[in-house]
Amino acid sequence: MIERRSRYDLEAIGHMDTEYVPMKAWELDQIHGALKPLDAKADEMERRWGKGRLETLVLPETAAKFEAARAKLDVAIHDREVELVIKRAGIMLRGWDALEKEAIERGHKAAPPELWYATAPDEFGEKELQIVIAQDNSAATLAETDLPVYTVSEIARIVRAWRSKADADAAKQNFPGAEVVRIDGDEPFDDEIPF
Repeated sequence: MIERRSRYDLEAIGHMDTEYVPMKAWELDQIHGALKPLDAKADEMERRWGKGRLETLVLPETAAKFEAARAKLDVAIHDREVELVIKRAGIMLRGWDALEKEAIERGHKAAPPELWYATAPDEFGEKELQIVIAQDNSAATLAETDLPVYTVSEIARIVRAWRSKADADAAKQNFPGAEVVRIDGDEPFDDEIPF
């Protein structure tokens, strides 16, 4: 799916030709709203099955239909056809469910609830990173993947070591609900807030 960004995405401003979709009309807000449940479903499926993995566990015919539906949604988004985006988003929601149902019928299993697939997207000049997060060492042994597997405790240790170099805790405490999306440089953030 082509990632379309909106007025809510400050990183996209200034990239009008490729990334930023100005949200000047309520119709575009409808498109943005229609995509929210679809994005949530895609995130849920990719956490359980891994990014791009579910599509490989079904028959070629099913995978082809899913990819065609994704392409049709992308065209509807690009053409800003509100009713068609809403319709295509619904088709994609049902498509995710169909992929999962068929994969299970073919004998495949989602990751156990103690394992989560995680992806840091290709952004800010950094390549995409995929890992598996395990609740503990015991759960890590259940991971049937070639991806690196980190336990929650290991991630806590990594964050502790990283915190000493970048003070994300201050941002989290001062801006509840803030999300770390990018870390620049090796120096801690020490600029004054300009307001």
